[in-house]
Amino acid sequence: MSSATSSEHPADRHTALLPASTKVLELGESVATATAGRYLERLGAKVTRVLPLGVRSELADLGPMIGEGESERSAVAEWLHQNKSLTELDLSRGEGRLHLDELLRESDVVLIAGTSAEWDLCGMTVAHVREVAAHAVVGHVTHWGDSGPYSRLRGGELVAQAAGGLMNLIGVLDREPVRLGGRAMQAAAGLAALDGVMIGLFRRQNTGEGAYFTTSEFEAVAHLEWKIASQTQAGRRRELRGEEGGGPVVVRARDGHFALFFTPRNWGEVKELIGDHRLDDARFSDRAARVEHEDELVAIVEETTRTLAKRALYHRAQALGIPAGYVATMTDLLGSPQARARDLFRSVEIEGIGVGQIPDAPWQVLTSDDTRRKVRVS
Repeated sequence: MSSATSSEHPADRHTALLPASTKVLELGESVATATAGRYLERLGAKVTRVLPLGVRSELADLGPMIGEGESERSAVAEWLHQNKSLTELDLSRGEGRLHLDELLRESDVVLIAGTSAEWDLCGMTVAHVREVAAHAVVGHVTHWGDSGPYSRLRGGELVAQAAGGLMNLIGVLDREPVRLGGRAMQAAAGLAALDGVMIGLFRRQNTGEGAYFTTSEFEAVAHLEWKIASQTQAGRRRELRGEEGGGPVVVRARDGHFALFFTPRNWGEVKELIGDHRLDDARFSDRAARVEHEDELVAIVEETTRTLAKRALYHRAQALGIPAGYVATMTDLLGSPQARARDLFRSVEIEGIGVGQIPDAPWQVLTSDDTRRKVRVS
């Protein structure tokens, strides 16, 4: 989320595919279940979050933070909680459990965050949820899985990336592993849960029966990093971090950072882009040589790139067919002509903070009239 001074609202994106009567219940909270719930809300469902009384939201302290003092809150949580209602229940008391049962009976989808053992401590069992919400699609998401030797361990984004093997592939060989920014692996588990929900709803539509499925952040990241498994199954040696060499080269531009994701066949075009005869030196003649002398290579390349804007560099590289990209800031994203043309961002008002821009759903549902209108405009 980024603060904004304008309250201008872009044209509404039509994102709903589910009937407006669809009810989703989020039990507990994690980035994964909140992500699935967020996209179900954008698909047209009514989403209610249920937190056990006295249990602090897992998302409340996730940075970056916005606001100050008592108004300070998590920007991540604000995005994930948009248009959802919150109910706090004391599940240790009969009244709270009865209220939960009412919500469960009305629900079409239930998303459970946390292990069965954790919910037992709160005074509710996953088996009871499945029994009461027998006609719903119930998705159960944990850090490690609901059973097994790791199931009682703490989880999180850093742990998911490390345990799933992803951090073994990122960074320089003689330095520590590097994690991806944001919460990509937890979000991936949320997208896996969303897939499960949609498959379950399709099944229910055809059979009238509910469904139950489980997934975990650990399983999601292991599934995403398919290259490790494929190399092992094929009997090939796994490449070490940074071993591929020859690119990408990340350099400073006049207004940020720029990355050249070139392969050996692009080296001639890279030399043309930089325009420095020193790149003809034998130190840079092939991939192995460029890896060995990478510090010197970056120093030469930056003499050019630091004089140019990163977007100008991107378009020059694009024209030469070089895989390249610049590191976009939030300001860059909010001002992107492509994003604005497709109404990707919309304005929201956060109580006590002001108006901000958040990304809408990453899809649009177009009617035939919408399609014809867009064709005429283009």
